[in-house]
Amino acid sequence: MPQSLQNERQVLNLDYMGLAEVPVLGRYEYRSAHPGLRTHTHPRTVEICYLVRGYQTYRAGGREYHLVGGDVFVTPPGEPHDTGGHAEERGILYWLNLRIPDRGESMLMLPVAESAALRTKLSSLPQRHFPGKPILKQIFNDIFALCEKPAKPLVRVAIVNQLVRFVLEVINCAHHRESLHCSPRIARIAERIRSDPSQNYLLADLADEAGLSLSRFKTKFKAQLGIAPREFILRCKVDAAKRSLLNQDRKVTDTAMELGFSSSQYFATVFKRFTQQTPVEFSTKGPAVPLLPATGPQTVASRVSLYDSVSRH
Repeated sequence: MPQSLQNERQVLNLDYMGLAEVPVLGRYEYRSAHPGLRTHTHPRTVEICYLVRGYQTYRAGGREYHLVGGDVFVTPPGEPHDTGGHAEERGILYWLNLRIPDRGESMLMLPVAESAALRTKLSSLPQRHFPGKPILKQIFNDIFALCEKPAKPLVRVAIVNQLVRFVLEVINCAHHRESLHCSPRIARIAERIRSDPSQNYLLADLADEAGLSLSRFKTKFKAQLGIAPREFILRCKVDAAKRSLLNQDRKVTDTAMELGFSSSQYFATVFKRFTQQTPVEFSTKGPAVPLLPATGPQTVASRVSLYDSVSRH
């Protein structure tokens, strides 16, 4: 079975199943940051990412998109994209590359008319970044489980059914956006942490402020912001540290103490977990993956157009 499994990352090419339109089906579960993605494109291929847990930044169409757990991000064919100089962060992410056929051709074993209808829906998504649903993870896992079986015709049919189901769920999520608006209390707490990350916040105190039990606070915070409150606090501290360390007059130890870390060693451990660099490396070299000039179109319409992208190749 053609696949690569490198520690926390698994990638499949479904061509061996006779599904050449799925050159990449992948998932990773990172416990720490990994090198970010450099600028690249997928000619004639739409990429759909589903972030199960964590936080991730992507750059496409001249702007950055910040994903939290539960979000979907769609990149149309031929569009340059990368992680905007950011690392691939700790978390769980699934992604699917789906080659878009020419008009009059079949996609995912569907009749030509149904293929055209599916392509039309994919070409007119109202937004490229939107909340998904937990069922997307289950569908991905079902596909990976099916790929462990011998490549028989009915297994292929079962995989295709799951792929079609996944695409339809994504389209539904994009058109019927279920907003993850924070409750006013959670939003207020999050904004205070962002604006003043130097404080040593105790989760029990934040839960009291929100009028919730500690366990309920953790659950609601993660559901509404996509990451656990303790990780959110650390992320805000690391983001503040990045700004501070870019000032050449700032020392690592001073930055660590001002942001409430118990020691410079602990600060370095946390910083590297989120950025894959030590604070000293970041302050002297800048981000591990610099922004690279993308080739090709740098702007996209407010509605993602797959037809336009396909016609250019």
